[in-house]
Amino acid sequence: MSLDLRALQASPARFRDALLIDADGEPRRFGPTLDPWQAKDFAALDAGWKRVAGQKADGPLRAYLERPRGHSKTSDLAVMATWALFASRRKLSGYGAAADLDQAKLLHGAIDRIVRLNPWLTAILEVQRSTIVNSRTGSTLEILTSDAPTSYGLTPDFLVIDELTHWTKRDLWDSLISSAAKRAACMLVIIANAGYGDSWQWETREAIRENPSWYFSRIDGPRASW
Repeated sequence: MSLDLRALQASPARFRDALLIDADGEPRRFGPTLDPWQAKDFAALDAGWKRVAGQKADGPLRAYLERPRGHSKTSDLAVMATWALFASRRKLSGYGAAADLDQAKLLHGAIDRIVRLNPWLTAILEVQRSTIVNSRTGSTLEILTSDAPTSYGLTPDFLVIDELTHWTKRDLWDSLISSAAKRAACMLVIIANAGYGDSWQWETREAIRENPSWYFSRIDGPRASW
């Protein structure tokens, strides 16, 4: 199938529609497999991601997506981050943050599978040990874990934060939310399950839920068609 890469760079929705994913061991186009709740979250954030990539768009740059286990949390973050690296004409600095090395490997592995299944991406994106690199623009996505001191001083263009409710310490979160404020068009997306009501994550979640500048989405119970 011949693809218009410029059209895919211009539209996250077209990118998703063309993208092949691993569906139970078989390659399948991602767009047609999306459940309505997934499509809703992606559509709400597309304008923000386009802004990160240097396109004229107006949409939320902060998002908290709360989903149960098995609802494509890490995989959807991987799709968003992959589009940004692929689409931007300027050099981006992105970071994917997780509680520990095992969780970080899931995000890295999800992006690696996307790139491997889509040969048109392999010519542009290189998956390294802890970094994803656009060989043409120099854009990078670096994988971070809870080693918080290494995260201070960052000036990110985008941050994808995986399973925040599983983080044992808040140091990394505090440094990342501070770093996100350094750029006017920095995109920050958190994806997590509901967590516990007596935790710092719950306090953070509630503050975000009541903040109109954030896109907050919650799935009430299992909804995945798969």
